[in-house]
Amino acid sequence: MRTLFFGLCLFISGSLFSQQKFLPTVKSGTKMQYMANVDGQDVPVGFSIDSATADFLKIGWSVEGYGDGTWVMNKKSLESATSSSGENPQPGVEVVLPDDQLMLVLSRQQWKALQDSKKMVHNGTNYVLVPSSSQNELKLGDKSVDVLYVESDNKSSKIWILNNPFLPVMLKVVGNPNGPDLNVLSIN
Repeated sequence: MRTLFFGLCLFISGSLFSQQKFLPTVKSGTKMQYMANVDGQDVPVGFSIDSATADFLKIGWSVEGYGDGTWVMNKKSLESATSSSGENPQPGVEVVLPDDQLMLVLSRQQWKALQDSKKMVHNGTNYVLVPSSSQNELKLGDKSVDVLYVESDNKSSKIWILNNPFLPVMLKVVGNPNGPDLNVLSIN
C-alpha cells in the first residue's frame, strides 16, 4: 500500500512539474528579438528594456538596415494608456509617447482589467482572456512560456502577453489592427 501511495505521489508531482511554464525575466537590460510582419514582409526587430521603473519605461528598438531609436513611456502611460503608437519608428530619435499611448507593453489599468473582469480594451478593440490550451500556447525553443492569451471579440486579433504584472510585454500579436504583427523569437 505504501509503495502504491508513494508511486501515485511521484506520478502527480511529475505531472505537475511537466505542466509548469517558463516565465522569462524581463527587466532593465533585457534584450528581445522579434519577427515583425510589415505589409506581408518579415522584418527582424530587436527590442531592449533600457530602463524600467514603476513610473518610467524606456524601450530601445533596432532594425538592421533601417536604424534604431527609443520609446519613452512615463507614469501616466504606464498607469492608464490603452493604445499602442501606430506611427512608424524614426531612426535616431527618442520618442516620448503621449500619455494615452504605450509600446510593446500593457498599462496597469489594462492588466487590472484582465485580472478582474477577464477583458481589456487595446487600440479601441475589446479583448477577452481565453484559458490556456495547446492551441494558444507560446513557446521559446522547447519551453512553453507563461502568457495570458487574449482574443478580440470577433477573433480577428490575438495577443500573447507575458504573465508579469510589472512588465506585461506583448510577446506575440496576430491580426494587429494598429501596426505590424509581432512574434518573439528570443528573450535574453
